[in-house]
Amino acid sequence: MNPLGVLRFGLWALRQRRVMQMTPDQVAAVQQSQLRRLLRRTVERSPFYRRKYQRLDVRRCRLADLPSVTKAEIVDHLDEVVTDRRLSPEALERFMADPANTQRRFLGKYVVCRTSGSQGAPLTVIHNALSLEVMYALHMTRGRVQQAGVVEGLRRLFKPSRVAGVALREPFNSSTASWDHTPLAARAFMNVLRLRPTDPDVIDQLNRFRPEVVIGYVSFLDRLALQKDQLHLAPELQQVVSASEVLAESARANFREAFGVPVLNYYSLAECVFLSNGCPTDLGAHVNADWAILEVVDQNNRPVPVGQPGHKVLVTNLANDVQPFIRYEVGDRVTMATTTCRCGCRLPRIASIDGRTADYFWIRAGDDYRQLLSFVFKTAFEGLPGLREWQVIQEERNRIHVRLEPLPGARPDQSRCLALLRHQLESQGLGDTLEIEVEVAPRLDVDPTTGKLRRIISHVGPPDDLEAVMRGAEFARA
Repeated sequence: MNPLGVLRFGLWALRQRRVMQMTPDQVAAVQQSQLRRLLRRTVERSPFYRRKYQRLDVRRCRLADLPSVTKAEIVDHLDEVVTDRRLSPEALERFMADPANTQRRFLGKYVVCRTSGSQGAPLTVIHNALSLEVMYALHMTRGRVQQAGVVEGLRRLFKPSRVAGVALREPFNSSTASWDHTPLAARAFMNVLRLRPTDPDVIDQLNRFRPEVVIGYVSFLDRLALQKDQLHLAPELQQVVSASEVLAESARANFREAFGVPVLNYYSLAECVFLSNGCPTDLGAHVNADWAILEVVDQNNRPVPVGQPGHKVLVTNLANDVQPFIRYEVGDRVTMATTTCRCGCRLPRIASIDGRTADYFWIRAGDDYRQLLSFVFKTAFEGLPGLREWQVIQEERNRIHVRLEPLPGARPDQSRCLALLRHQLESQGLGDTLEIEVEVAPRLDVDPTTGKLRRIISHVGPPDDLEAVMRGAEFARA
């Protein structure tokens, strides 16, 4: 390992922490500088974006002037989106056809992974070196409860931080690619233990490793909390980080009590792995606005006021100039915080992430179809005591099966659950439209292909005449 490279990375990582105390105007200036650099390179080298922005002066145009881009566009035009012509879809597919290449970089420089396709066609994501360097630098300096400084950085060179990362180990899994390719310089400051949520000896591995940080899916942390009496991680454990799944406040409080340390909630995407870092004192996560732009918008890409949930978000990754994601549409319902937090960070804070707008059922309401979004269930079940987790399955067009997993020793009131859900449905003008069955289940199983809990499952799917429904004047959302 190159000592000079390690020193350079450490000092660069420490400088990232200064941004947390910048004024909004100062952060905006850094962001604009990064955006102009990205746009210049993108227009020069990406045929797709050059065509998309042909009527715009990218040196001066506003961010809002840039058209958004969808996942389907990136999938369909990958060969024209990328700025390195060697990154052809055919070459990438050949590379990913060999599971052994998971531990290798494509062309010796690019980390390649694939999204699960749970929200449509799978997307091949290509990380340049800077993307992962930013992710690890921000984790070391902004995503830690312990204050980062020169003295702490030097101490970590002699005693690296111990981080336990829990995720699936499927080849080219988007949730684990960054773990497989930790930058060499970052390895000097941290010792990473890779765990699978399905490992039978996961408790023993954690107890032997004595991590300072545990990062995992909410569903996995939930299982750990159930076995807290078998964990012996104090006093080394400093924080627990939830990633990849929505973290409810009730679950956050439960984890805080079970592990005895602050619980941070990260919100990121395979397309922008450093989008935010969790807040150690308050709900939500701080957007790393010097490296990413998060726009909370309505259905027509108009900005939504702070404090109100959007219909989706537009994400711009300012570090990845090999596969640019600029105003990239993601169907997450995000609400930005209206108040400052207690941790002192001045970066914008996400107050809540309510899951994907695409997490919905199509149901019949008289002669029309309606979309029933997942937040209706989330809002109903938040008021149910003794509930650990929930899942809703659409068995028929207007028949759903609600499954409830209780906290240890608790038994959620099924009639109370039904009443709360009926109340929410009535508030959406749906009344007794749905036939509802409620079941208390000992445990809700995670999806074996992703390692995450699927809260919304439909065995019915959209209407056969979906396009006509979408065009119809009576189309509405619950």
